[in-house]
Amino acid sequence: MSPTTTTALAWIERWDRQQDSALPDRETLFTVITDAVASAVGRPDPIVIDLACGPGSLGARIHRRLPAARIIGVDADPVLLDLARAAHDFEFVDHNLDDPEWVAALHLSEPADAIVSTTALHWLRTNTLARVYTEAATLLRPGGLLLNGDDMIAASPVIDRLDLEITRRRMEHAQPADDWQTWWTEIEADPELATATADRRTRTWHRPETHEPPLDLHLNLLREAGFRDVGQIWQYGRSRVIAAIKSP
Repeated sequence: MSPTTTTALAWIERWDRQQDSALPDRETLFTVITDAVASAVGRPDPIVIDLACGPGSLGARIHRRLPAARIIGVDADPVLLDLARAAHDFEFVDHNLDDPEWVAALHLSEPADAIVSTTALHWLRTNTLARVYTEAATLLRPGGLLLNGDDMIAASPVIDRLDLEITRRRMEHAQPADDWQTWWTEIEADPELATATADRRTRTWHRPETHEPPLDLHLNLLREAGFRDVGQIWQYGRSRVIAAIKSP
C-alpha cells in the first residue's frame, strides 16, 4: 500500500516544519541552492540529481523554479521515498550512497548539469564521502555544478565556537514543531505507510561515530575529485552551502 497524494503532502509539511525547527535557516539554504542551479545551468531543462533527497523537499523547490528540469532524487529510506513519489512529479531512485552502484541505477543517457544535496552528506564516512564526490564528478558535464548544503565545522576552534553560538541563538527563535522522534513515531502508525515502514525496519545504515566533517575536508575532497573552482557561497553559523564546478 502506498500513501495518497493528500496524505503524503500532509506528512511532508510536518517533516518540513520539524526540520525547520532544528534548522531555522533551512528555507534560505534551499533558496541559495535553487538560485545557484538556476543561474549556473544555462538551460531551462537541466538534469539535476538530488543526493539523499529524503521526501523531495529540495527537488520540489528546484522543480517549481525550473518546471522543465529533469529532477532525480536518490535515497535509501523507503518511507521518505514513498512520500516523495506520492507527492512529487519527478524521478526517484532507491539506492544507498554507500553502494557505488547508485551511479548505474540512475540510468543516465547524458551527463547531469547539477548535483545537489542538503543536510545529509555529513552522515557519510570520509572514504565514502570522497568516493561520492568522485562519482558525482563523473556524472556531471564539464562545467557542471555540485552544491552541498550542510553543517560544517570551521578550521579554527574559536571561530567554530562562535558559529555554534550564532546557531544556538537563531534556534531560540524557531517555531515549535514535532521533533524528529515524534514525527517518526507517528508516521510509523499510519496504515498507508505500513509496507514502507516494514521495509525500513529491515534496512541498516552505516553511520560514523561523529557526523561533522569540517569545511576544509569537504573542499579538499572536492578538489581531489576533479572539481576546478571550489568554495563556500553561503553561511549562517555552522550551516553552509559549498559549490564546486567540474573541470573542462
